[in-house]
Amino acid sequence: MTSSIDHRSDAALVAAARAGDRGAFAELVRRHQRSAVLAATFALGSATDADEVAQEAFVKAFAALGRFDQSAAFRPWLLRIVTNTARNRHRFARRQQRLMLRVASQVPVAGPAPEEVAGHRAEAEAMVRAINRLRVGDRLILSYRWYEQLTEAEIAVALGCPAGTVKSRLNRAMGRLRREIEQEVTG
Repeated sequence: MTSSIDHRSDAALVAAARAGDRGAFAELVRRHQRSAVLAATFALGSATDADEVAQEAFVKAFAALGRFDQSAAFRPWLLRIVTNTARNRHRFARRQQRLMLRVASQVPVAGPAPEEVAGHRAEAEAMVRAINRLRVGDRLILSYRWYEQLTEAEIAVALGCPAGTVKSRLNRAMGRLRREIEQEVTG
């Protein structure tokens, strides 16, 4: 029976992964999974989302392998990605919590009148119809920004375009969405 342990160095595994060897990257994940989860646990202050953050960080690391300085050590680079991913998750959770508190403080205790609920539902449905009429590229960039909460730099990586292009594409997509919403309203 052969051993499944890969004895290559991290540097050799990174080089192989950059050359397209997914098994080499899988070995890096196996080697550094525990450290990544532990770093995520400490960065988040709890183990609740640590596995998910570590997994997200490995995905980001794989996507960024081409930019990795091969003269540097892999583990610290990975842990920086884990820490940044955990910080982003923590910031997002705080923003969501503040937003929820703001929304909750504005909702009357008795609840909105039925006609208000129907009005909000109609507005939401109109927004969905307007978004669905946009080009795929516009829908993608808006979803990355709004739903995925990606930074402009992350959107650039996701779309494979220069970082400077993202801001203008977001701006154009918002303009097209405004026009679609206006058409929906004036109808």
